[in-house]
Amino acid sequence: MREESPVETRIRSELREYIVVTWLSGDGRGLADDTDLQQAGILDSFSTMALIAHLEQAFQVQLEPADVTAETFRSLDSIARLILDRFPTRTLEK
Repeated sequence: MREESPVETRIRSELREYIVVTWLSGDGRGLADDTDLQQAGILDSFSTMALIAHLEQAFQVQLEPADVTAETFRSLDSIARLILDRFPTRTLEK
């Protein structure tokens, strides 16, 4: 198992906090990094658009329409991978 980078840790932490506060009323019990956000009823078309806006603001990135798929927005893991793969590390470091 590979060690998570500080940037990856920050991305996952920010994603988790936003999802828990915004859609889970502050209760993150049962939300794992690999939880299927769509199957769990957390993400639908409207909440996905809100999450995209949050990602663009929080990480100062612009997601392309091709970036927004059911697979890339399936879990915290897949969203973090999208941010890490799509954008240089220097963009994410604050």
